Amino acid sequence: MRETIRIPWVAALQVLCFQLLALIGVGGIQGLPGVIRPWPYGALAAGWASLTWRTATARLQVSPEGIHSHGTWRTRFVSWDDLVWVRAFQAIGPLWEFPLAILSDGSRVPLTGVYGLRSENESRVDRIAEQLTILADQA
Repeated sequence: MRETIRIPWVAALQVLCFQLLALIGVGGIQGLPGVIRPWPYGALAAGWASLTWRTATARLQVSPEGIHSHGTWRTRFVSWDDLVWVRAFQAIGPLWEFPLAILSDGSRVPLTGVYGLRSENESRVDRIAEQLTILADQA
């Protein structure tokens, strides 16, 4: 029952956004005095590398214990015992969505390892949410 779920083209799009932000940051650092300039470059390079790596490797991992959500900002774990069902949740605007885990105590946990674009019909995130709900019922 170990499985990794990814949507690679969305991760590539997010990585490109971080690349653009890093280029803007480099442009802002160019205006600093020469003595101070190496310190922001080092901090920017470390932050850029970390965020790029986390975004490029964003995923959902399904294991016998539960769901591990590895996103850009944080990693979350949802146990099968606590999970009631998973549904697709629209994030920013009507086109961007991710799975949202509904727990038995009524709380909601965003599973931010997988994002997708909403379509007219059923999207890939809808299919992922359905699959995770079926696995929760089997566990």
